[in-house]
Amino acid sequence: MNAHPKALAVSPEYVGSLTVRRYGDGPLLVLVHGGVGSASHWIANLEALSRRFEVAAVELPGYGDAPAPRERDALGYVEEVIASFAQIAPATRQFGLVGFSFGGVISAAVARRLGTRVRALSLLGPGGFGIPAGRDVTLLPVPPITEDPTGHAGAVAQNLGTFMLASAPAPDDPVVRLQSENIARTRFDSRKLSFQDRLIDDLRASSTPLQLIWGESDRLPVPSIAARIDLVRRARPDAEFHVVPDAGHWVQFEAPDAVDALLINFHERVAI
Repeated sequence: MNAHPKALAVSPEYVGSLTVRRYGDGPLLVLVHGGVGSASHWIANLEALSRRFEVAAVELPGYGDAPAPRERDALGYVEEVIASFAQIAPATRQFGLVGFSFGGVISAAVARRLGTRVRALSLLGPGGFGIPAGRDVTLLPVPPITEDPTGHAGAVAQNLGTFMLASAPAPDDPVVRLQSENIARTRFDSRKLSFQDRLIDDLRASSTPLQLIWGESDRLPVPSIAARIDLVRRARPDAEFHVVPDAGHWVQFEAPDAVDALLINFHERVAI
């Protein structure tokens, strides 16, 4: 695997409680990372997407370079984030929104609140379907890197293969270092929102054109990806659904070409 270490070499700007890194020109496309993440969740996608869009890769409060959240409860956090998203672009400028995992929960809430300012919404492996009863994902404890660097890298690699990727990377793969950095900089528990049963209500209350994407080997949806598609389809029969082969939960990293093509096609069609 290749973590594309140079792809984030843009200084962040602070927008409310967010940090934003901007790339390219064109219709505005805002990317929202997942839990225990940062803008690096899009590291394999920035180059291709920025050829067609002005890409704004955000970092949510308590992640990456963003400040710690002022609000720690779920409702307060969502309100803080929505207020910041409203400042990413002038009120007269629409933008496309792409959210991954926990970022999908956030993006659906933003789309519901900001209405027609959000031109189109793509959700990749979103949470927000309630407590995932029956999910069989057991993570290894991760020793501090300062005390046991070898054990730390091994545990991070194994955990990536358990819940993020279709298979575990080697401990010396660059993606392990990337994930280790994200762990160290995480200061908010995304499960406060990802484990809420809120996504369907937010989607039902929004008329924003909607696309959903999962990696075929994603272990997080319970009881299945098909069951989650069915739930969304009942609320939003107009939505588009895609299941990408040879990829796990972090679908845009493992299958960047396929995901980039899906995002570009959808957001360019809606932008016309």
